[in-house]
Amino acid sequence: MKQQKTALNYAKVQALYLIKIKAVETVRYLAVNMVRSESTTHSWLQLYREGGLEKLLETPPKVGRTKKLDVETVAEIQKELSDPEGFNSYKEIQLCLYSCHDRYISYSSIHRIVRYELKSKLKVPRPTHEKQEPGVIEGFKNYLPTLLKGLINEFRQKTDDKRDITYWCQDETRLGVRTISGKKITLKGVKPQQIKQWSYKYYYIYGLIEPVRGQSFFYEFSHLNGDCFEIYLEKFAEEYPENIHIIQLDNAPFHTAQELEIPDNIILFQPPYCPELNPIERLWEYIKYELRSTLFIDLEELKEKTANILNSLSQEIIQSLTSWDHILDALSI
Repeated sequence: MKQQKTALNYAKVQALYLIKIKAVETVRYLAVNMVRSESTTHSWLQLYREGGLEKLLETPPKVGRTKKLDVETVAEIQKELSDPEGFNSYKEIQLCLYSCHDRYISYSSIHRIVRYELKSKLKVPRPTHEKQEPGVIEGFKNYLPTLLKGLINEFRQKTDDKRDITYWCQDETRLGVRTISGKKITLKGVKPQQIKQWSYKYYYIYGLIEPVRGQSFFYEFSHLNGDCFEIYLEKFAEEYPENIHIIQLDNAPFHTAQELEIPDNIILFQPPYCPELNPIERLWEYIKYELRSTLFIDLEELKEKTANILNSLSQEIIQSLTSWDHILDALSI
């Protein structure tokens, strides 16, 4: 018994031991002592009669229902799920299998395979602008190293400036007193409730983040226009005068205004209608997540709460949110 590594084999040998020392008289009494059914005890003894201890202790073959989906079908589902378009529901996957592969699989089986075997689940999709050109995002990521190299060489030749160059990502976000909804956990069948404030008082935060080291520069303004943006760039240049700064930003009209006076920086415009190329968007999501489900008395309370969040942002947090591989790879080259 001491040589057995599993509780089941220990029990099998123990049953033989109880019989050997005549501690039990019948199989029924043995089953009661072993807390097993009579049929299980009979099967153990039958195995022992047929092949001794070796037969009794051998691992039985695993039995169970055969998988309803073959490997090829599961691979096909996995391929479809790898597309950002994905599926709208588990029901849609079920219909796809029925129409494309002539296989009817129950909804519960579809849910089990997709959710637990393929580790896929329903997610909130990121909105993509209808005017975004196909392939422009991958093109920008692939072309970024060449683009940066060209901008730096051109700048060096024109100015003969030998200062270090840093790469920043810039954007603005609007924050208002209107309550930001957030998810809540309740029991099954219990619909969560939340008090929502519908005030439309708001202000803007202008932000710059540096993905490599996690540096940041934020400033609040009452408006979103070229005048505020120009002031913001001037304050940024005063805060970081020691380097040349490449700034990635979107094609908003006030970013491209002809009368805009830009400090000694290099402006790099990302493709139009592609906010997902700017890692600072992740930071805005983080801030709004911290503000969710909160009722603010007025705009000043919101500003104070937001300022506390911004002041608590460490370089490690900013790096974890914004250090995207395609930017780091481009800068390393």
